[in-house]
Amino acid sequence: WRDMTWQTKADNEVLKRRLWDLEKALEQAWEDKQDIREEMTRQYQELQKQTAAHSQRLEAKVKSLQEQLATRLQESQQTQETATQALAERDRTIAQLQGRLDAMEREYEKILQMSGDGSLDLVLAKMAEASQCWKEVGMPIAMEHKECLQEFGLNPLEI
Repeated sequence: WRDMTWQTKADNEVLKRRLWDLEKALEQAWEDKQDIREEMTRQYQELQKQTAAHSQRLEAKVKSLQEQLATRLQESQQTQETATQALAERDRTIAQLQGRLDAMEREYEKILQMSGDGSLDLVLAKMAEASQCWKEVGMPIAMEHKECLQEFGLNPLEI
């Protein structure tokens, strides 16, 4: 009986020790689980912050690119309008000069018709005067329009 009591007490102590070890192991596993959960939560929150920051950077970049695009489109439109105005001015100048040329041609025809007496000196003088006038008026205008067209990347010889 005594041996049995002693054996029971020893078994009881072993079981208590084993229960204590299991409780400690369970407690350690629960703490490990909590640590893992906390670390995963921390990593998730960090990933959310990084994603939000990246998203904000991308939104800012998109906004900046949209603003640049709008600016470039506006500049392009202004350049197009300026080029169109320069071409219209050139066409008006050409029309004016053509009108002057036509008027001079009519006047020369009159002079030639009137100078049936052979006054070639009068005709040559009028031609020299008109030629000089044409050079003084026409060339600067032609150069100005040529420069305007070249500013817009247009070749005046192709127009």
